[in-house]
Amino acid sequence: MLITLFTDASYCSRSRVAAYAAWAKADGRTVRHSSVLKQPVQTSSLAETMALVNGIHLGPPAASKIIAQTDCLGAIQALSGMLRRAEVIRQYAAVVAAYRDKVAAADVVVEFRHVGGHKGTVTPRNAVNTWCDGECRRLMRAARAALLGPQSQDLPAPEGRAPAFPACTG
Repeated sequence: MLITLFTDASYCSRSRVAAYAAWAKADGRTVRHSSVLKQPVQTSSLAETMALVNGIHLGPPAASKIIAQTDCLGAIQALSGMLRRAEVIRQYAAVVAAYRDKVAAADVVVEFRHVGGHKGTVTPRNAVNTWCDGECRRLMRAARAALLGPQSQDLPAPEGRAPAFPACTG
């Protein structure tokens, strides 16, 4: 069975709150799922990687191939084993292990593809990514407001060290 999967994450660097959305289609059936991540997240790329792994976990065990599409190249690099710095590898270790366990247990082949983020509905791929982006942003903002209060929408991002990967969308 072939599954087409789109995922996206939205992340607040001040509160470390993140949410994700996943959209999957297989055999003419579409499944949408979104949720707030249960633990604080250190970077937007890590949130995007967690979104991909959670989306892959939505797939049925009978899947033979998943085409996983994301707007975050850092997430693709992490799950494809392309990380080189020891510090970054440690940061992603638990998420990569969960991914490998799922893929090995289900005997699934995953093909990653990059989709341009924030393109509106120019193509069907962009339209699905736009749905994921809006849904996870909505959830992240609600969770952030619950944690920090309703004025949190206007909080600036903190100054600090740049993430290991370029900032991802969300």
